[in-house]
Amino acid sequence: MKRYFSILTLALMVLSCANDAENLPVTNLTTTEKSAKIIAADNQFGLELFQKIDASLGEPKNTMISPMSVSLALAMVYNGAEGNTKKQMEVMLHKAGLTPDDINQSYKDLVAGLTSHDPKVELSISNAIYYRNTFPVKANFIGTNQNYYNAEVSGLDFSKTAQTLSTVNGWVNSKTKGKIDKIIEEVKPADIMYLLNAIYFNGEWKYQFEKKETTILDFTKEDKTTIQVPTMYIEKPFNFYGHQNFELLEMPYGSGKYSMLIFLPASGKNTSHVISQMTAQNMDNWISKLTEQKKEVYLPKFEFKFDNSLVDELNALGMTDAFNDAKANLSGISDAAQLVISAVMHKSYIKVDERGTEAAAVTGITVGVTSIQPDKTFRVDRPFVFAIREKDTQAILFIGKVMNPLQN
Repeated sequence: MKRYFSILTLALMVLSCANDAENLPVTNLTTTEKSAKIIAADNQFGLELFQKIDASLGEPKNTMISPMSVSLALAMVYNGAEGNTKKQMEVMLHKAGLTPDDINQSYKDLVAGLTSHDPKVELSISNAIYYRNTFPVKANFIGTNQNYYNAEVSGLDFSKTAQTLSTVNGWVNSKTKGKIDKIIEEVKPADIMYLLNAIYFNGEWKYQFEKKETTILDFTKEDKTTIQVPTMYIEKPFNFYGHQNFELLEMPYGSGKYSMLIFLPASGKNTSHVISQMTAQNMDNWISKLTEQKKEVYLPKFEFKFDNSLVDELNALGMTDAFNDAKANLSGISDAAQLVISAVMHKSYIKVDERGTEAAAVTGITVGVTSIQPDKTFRVDRPFVFAIREKDTQAILFIGKVMNPLQN
């Protein structure tokens, strides 16, 4: 399963060293057949989502997502989905054939294993649910997400918008150690619930770059223009694979359980050529061909933030009903109103320097009441049917219809 976790960390890009962890043991993660399916499914979904986002960008732009963050946030919503909405999520997330218990338990085991895996890598994965305290939420939905996802759950007075924003965004800021300060901009009247996932990683390179070796070197962008960037240098044995469309280098963190995979497009190719080929099967194949080679590595330092609404991409991947007022079925959350997912926001941060990598990601899903709500008025302004019945026996005495009230 080593290669699965390498794929996972490619998308997450992160990780960190605890100063007092030098002598703590590194664990080996083992997976059950069901857990392996969950990991493979998340890898495939994450790559497909990344491809959709990359294709949607109108200009060359630094981009990063956390497939695990998105998957965990959607998994919490999934526990409240029913009918076709639920089936679409299963298909999109490549989890058809797995029961909700399989999915929930596998995530619980996976998160527990990852967060205690390498004492030289700091990794935290947090979940939360904030809901309008006047809105009835099913106890089973809350209990499932608390039990399997360790979700912090709190009812808030959404009418106090400033306080609600402060609480929700304060949680985000705290769980990402200030790298992402907020996930929602406003509390809308239709909002009844925010489901949040936050992932934070901080890891030192196994082989750290010497700051004195960092120099300003040319970097040629895809439009062929050249810029000057601080570039780090190191010569060490790294896992490497040469493909006709790219070169692949694996750079380990901490004790080597986590790593960053770097895909360098071949001459005449660009990032889109690489991304378009990034399927779970191809990734497994490429990683299996990595071999240790001594390499002189020149790597630019970089730091950026990325944010994106995922609604269009999730729609394009087949999860359509959940965003449709007339079709969404989130009755597992509540029967008090017709609910719909109104927003899926994803934000990320990464910094790579001589020491290592610090990164964070947050996914926020907003659930609201649909615009199709029961009307308080009952306006009989079209043909109608009527019946006269006896209440105790439920016997219908008369039944008829009125097509034209003026007709004798």
